[in-house]
Amino acid sequence: MLKQWIGCPPDNFTQGRRGHEPQAVVIHAYPSLQAADALFANPKSSESCHYVVAAGGLVHQYVDEADTAYHAGLVVNPSWALYRRGINPNLMTIGVAAAVGPGENWSEEMYGATAELIREIAAYWGFPADAEHVVLHAEIRASRDCTGPGFDRAELLKRIASQPAPARPTPGSGPLAASLEQRFVRLLGAANLREGAPNTRARILRTLPRGTDVAVTGFTDRGERIRGNAVWYETPENAFLWAGATDTPQPLAPAPLPTPAAPPVPPPETGIECGIPRIDALFRGQSSAAIDSHEPAGDAVGAIQDLLSGHGHTGLPGLLSAAYGRFGSKTATAVQNFQSNRGLPASGEVDAATLRALARTPASKPRISQVYLSLVLGLPYRGLHKILSIVAQMEGVGKFGALNLNTDAAGLSYGIIQWAQRPGRLPELLRAFSAADRERYIEIFGDGNARLADGLIAYTSRANGGVDARTGLTLDPAFDLIRSPWTGRFEKATLHLPFQLAQVQTAANAFRQSLKKMQGYARNLRTERGIAFMLDVANQFGDGGLKKLYLAAHREGMAEMDLLEAIADESVERMPDKFKQGVRARRDGFLQTARLSDEAVDMDGMG
Repeated sequence: MLKQWIGCPPDNFTQGRRGHEPQAVVIHAYPSLQAADALFANPKSSESCHYVVAAGGLVHQYVDEADTAYHAGLVVNPSWALYRRGINPNLMTIGVAAAVGPGENWSEEMYGATAELIREIAAYWGFPADAEHVVLHAEIRASRDCTGPGFDRAELLKRIASQPAPARPTPGSGPLAASLEQRFVRLLGAANLREGAPNTRARILRTLPRGTDVAVTGFTDRGERIRGNAVWYETPENAFLWAGATDTPQPLAPAPLPTPAAPPVPPPETGIECGIPRIDALFRGQSSAAIDSHEPAGDAVGAIQDLLSGHGHTGLPGLLSAAYGRFGSKTATAVQNFQSNRGLPASGEVDAATLRALARTPASKPRISQVYLSLVLGLPYRGLHKILSIVAQMEGVGKFGALNLNTDAAGLSYGIIQWAQRPGRLPELLRAFSAADRERYIEIFGDGNARLADGLIAYTSRANGGVDARTGLTLDPAFDLIRSPWTGRFEKATLHLPFQLAQVQTAANAFRQSLKKMQGYARNLRTERGIAFMLDVANQFGDGGLKKLYLAAHREGMAEMDLLEAIADESVERMPDKFKQGVRARRDGFLQTARLSDEAVDMDGMG
């Protein structure tokens, strides 16, 4: 079966297996595919898994099977019969996880995809797919029940056994391959046809020129991985061609995550431009030159990366990354995949049709950015809207659907600036949703029941947002917002365009009020950088917390930058140790980014 390669930082896995081979699969669960993507992408997490299977059957791969993922290395009262003392279980297992919330049942598609995946893994590595070799994480770490009650191992084993296992490859025969009806793929550049094996060590049979149509009869996704793509096509003469060199880098498009139906996004208002000349000219048909790998690094490419990330293409650099704005192989592959999924020519370059499709197709993982704010939401990228976009990207890479499930004892925090439950900020946003589209609000948050939908606003308006002030845990199981079905409802609301606009407008209003309060005591702050920096601190510490930090850091006659640096130091010092590094990076981001001006601004025009 085909998997979507995501990968993870080298800190989160070990190359090779120190002489061991996989002998079993360990089953895990993560609350969502996005949560797993984010966790494994964080080099400080020291955590990874080989595969995560989503509800609709989509499979993400983070670590090659020949390498050691960090998924089951901590041993606590093990009951697994094959466990050997002194051998890290990670060295002898492959981690397969489900993207399923606590207590949720596995879907039919999830059972089916996981069964197919494990059947293939077991055949390739030569172990039986039985209860001793399909292991629960709890059988290695008794203190961790990460599969939860919604998983039935007997059902999974039954599905694995219901189909014949593929034959294990014999030595020298190459990896498992899947058959295709003969079809043709076109080369995007010159490419080598390799004899007998899907890797660059195999003998070159011949080199084919760009534009050649090549007949293919099968493929494998266990070939040598090049630029993140391990798919190789097999030709009728038992030769192999790397799929990344063709116009079809993935022979079967991965099934998309199921998302609620969303209305088409209308074109932005006439006259609204994003302010990036290259993008605006291409979008409005004033330029025919496509954006491709020859494009100079800059905001035009960054805008494309922002839009692609919003369509669920992972691994692309964000605003703070040094690779942001560079049209590399990951960007080209993401463009090709988007084009293929939209029925556009898979050229890997962004022409006017592709750019318009990126802006007008409803995003599955929408993110605020300069280009999204203007070309999708129809709002100008200036003043508080610009500052809000930058703050949101610093806060949670700009995700409209960013969810913090009580990791900071604040209950649920949601959205581009993290409206938090315990501090009482969440009901403000919920009221804005209800005002923006009352019918849709009731449908999503009340399953059509207005009493339940309005009850959510009433409950989160209670003292401490309806959670325990110390732990952040709900005081009413009916409104346990960090668990299903509530997390799914908030994720669903993310996709509704009027609710995205409501997030932007509500956040901008909050920033406007914070700025007004700030002007009462911080009259010496006049630059765009200073205002953005202070508003970000207010978003994190509250207006009262910002004022205390300002008064603690301020000294008469201080230059603005000296004052900002002193406030940054104070804000880091007041955070728990585990958050200090992240807050320091966030403060430094505002102090150093070239996206903010050090010129004085018109305070009255900021709104």
